[in-house]
Amino acid sequence: MESEEITEELFEFKQGDIRRVRLFLPEIHCSSCIWLLEHLYKIHEGVLNSEVHFVKKECYITFNISKISFRELAVLLDKIGYPPKFGKRDTSTPGLKTRFYLQLAVAGFAFGNIMLMSFPEYVSVDDSFATGFRPVFSYIILALSIPVLLYSLRDYLISGFKAIRAKTVNLDVPISIGIISLYLRSLYDIIMGNGPGYMDSFAGFAFFLLIGKWFQNWTYQALSFERDYKSYFPMAVMKVHGKEETMIPISRIEKGDVLRIRNEEIIPTDAKLIEGKARIDYSFVTGESKPVFKEVGDELFAGGKQLGGIITVKATKQVKQSYLTRLWNQKVFQKKVRDSLQEWTDRLSTYFIVGVITIAIIAGGAWYFIDPYRIINVLTSVLIVACPCALALAIPFAFGNAMRVAGRHKMYIKNTSVVEQLSKVTDIVFDKTGTITYNHKAKVHFEGVGLSQKQKNIVFTMARNSMHPVSVAIQQFVKEQGGNSCQIEDFEEQPGLGIQTKVEGVSYRLGSAEWVGMATGHLTETRTYFAQGDRVLGYFILQNVYRTGFVQAHKLLKDKYQLHLVSGDNNAEEEALNAFFSPSNIHFNQKPIDKLKYIKAIQEKEGTVMMLGDGLNDAGALKASDVGVVVTENIYNFSPASDVILNAAVLSKLPRLLDLGSFSVRVLRWSYAFSLLYNGIGMYFAVTDQLTPLVAAILMPLSSISVVILTTVSLHFYEKRHWI
Repeated sequence: MESEEITEELFEFKQGDIRRVRLFLPEIHCSSCIWLLEHLYKIHEGVLNSEVHFVKKECYITFNISKISFRELAVLLDKIGYPPKFGKRDTSTPGLKTRFYLQLAVAGFAFGNIMLMSFPEYVSVDDSFATGFRPVFSYIILALSIPVLLYSLRDYLISGFKAIRAKTVNLDVPISIGIISLYLRSLYDIIMGNGPGYMDSFAGFAFFLLIGKWFQNWTYQALSFERDYKSYFPMAVMKVHGKEETMIPISRIEKGDVLRIRNEEIIPTDAKLIEGKARIDYSFVTGESKPVFKEVGDELFAGGKQLGGIITVKATKQVKQSYLTRLWNQKVFQKKVRDSLQEWTDRLSTYFIVGVITIAIIAGGAWYFIDPYRIINVLTSVLIVACPCALALAIPFAFGNAMRVAGRHKMYIKNTSVVEQLSKVTDIVFDKTGTITYNHKAKVHFEGVGLSQKQKNIVFTMARNSMHPVSVAIQQFVKEQGGNSCQIEDFEEQPGLGIQTKVEGVSYRLGSAEWVGMATGHLTETRTYFAQGDRVLGYFILQNVYRTGFVQAHKLLKDKYQLHLVSGDNNAEEEALNAFFSPSNIHFNQKPIDKLKYIKAIQEKEGTVMMLGDGLNDAGALKASDVGVVVTENIYNFSPASDVILNAAVLSKLPRLLDLGSFSVRVLRWSYAFSLLYNGIGMYFAVTDQLTPLVAAILMPLSSISVVILTTVSLHFYEKRHWI
């Protein structure tokens, strides 16, 4: 790791002092590991962000190499118990590896044989057994128990020790206390000649605990879609074949493909710049928004966003869609959720564990005066039967299944916290152009001097470099008039105003009246002006057609939510829009900063805001809103500021999306109630010594299984009833 050449090959991203690396950490084994590794930034300030993929046992870490070197990072991970493993490793289907199944086999073998040798303890035998065979059987049982303690249960003991050393409490702490208490008491009985003690319960507990771990791994595999849901996450790019351009899904990108990236588009894979001037914003990767300039021949990394004119790149790697999905879910794009259920669950789980340990101590103290011999049985049963795993699984499964339902209906939700926010929405703010109006159905015509072929080419190329709905409509119109591509320089797009460029030293502008220096009075149509130098050559008039889906959605939303319209256009369509919005909630000529302020004003009045826009001029408002929804006719238009990508064809289903959020929260509350009731009943039987550690170990994972079934089945039937 001292060799720069070797370490550089391990980085997924490098720009300035920022590095992003993917490390294989084979010691990851439980949810406690995830919590510790995803809070590395609290241990060292050089770590900017870290995210765990539990099933693959991988950790993706973004760090500042000027504050912590790669070697120091590896040493830090080793110190807290997660030494990275470099070199080749098994790339087969993720899951539990051979060592786990050996641990399970050892526990199962020991459990079966210990139960067999403990059988005489449960039946009436004469004194000859006690004096002749009991000591022999007891020491054989002790020998069988040692590999169970030191091999089968080592991960739990190590994790509990690491948590205590890090001054935290995780689920493995009470389990470890139960393991040690049960084992030491049984060891004492064997040494004192009182029989095998609770070794049968100890071995059975170990066996069923590992069965529970197998189930936990299965659930995390089922949950992997939350961070890597490739089949539900749409994105595509323009591929160049000679003079032809074709939009393809990014999953079909091959090494060597030539791709075109427009202004505000995300670079989908590592590539080399072969044409154009790149001004790349890597905030999607690093969280820092300072753009970097790249020249032809420079390397570009996946996740960067082009700011400027079209660039042409050659892919140097096959695309990793899961990488882009992980970037979308980075903490830099996470919104602070007020009164988050996840935070409440985390606090409850922490108090739950502390409460269980407290109850175990109190119960042990009480049984000291009732029957001291039964203290260990009660103590261990209490520590084992009460498990907050069901609480931890409730949100991922309830909200995760909601994400799947929405994804199957072309509504792509970023993460589970967005589902919770959907249930809280009070106000819905719409942008106009491209959101509630069609792009491809807009009627365009030009008023002004006749444009030359050169000017048509310039307009076409300027509009082609932009993804704004108005630009798309103008591009299509000019193309039908014979416009074609040409060479332009210094392309720039100002959100809310327009675009500008230079051709042969002459400046051209396309955009609002303010952008070209025009003074206008009251207008009865939407105009986009075209200027050459200081001379305005004319303007394009767009006649919008409102989406049928918006009209249908409005009927179901108007009585339940406050509806608002904020548009950068003039008030030419105010009369038509009064049929959908209260006049006091309609605002025209809104710049991006005005939209942002409007969102915050609603939030200051305790409103929870859903913002629907195109993801371009309203990116700031989308990010500031509680739920930012990008509505697009081309679902491959991806905006990191969004929380939901919604195919415009299903805009009519927006009310169902909001109802889905509310229903998911109800299912979550059912899960909480069931989990707490289940644990309460189990705790009662454990405290009153009506439960053995063996039965407690069997019951512990059943609460998690029940929550998984409840959430999955509930969302399945909800989808069949309301969505299909």
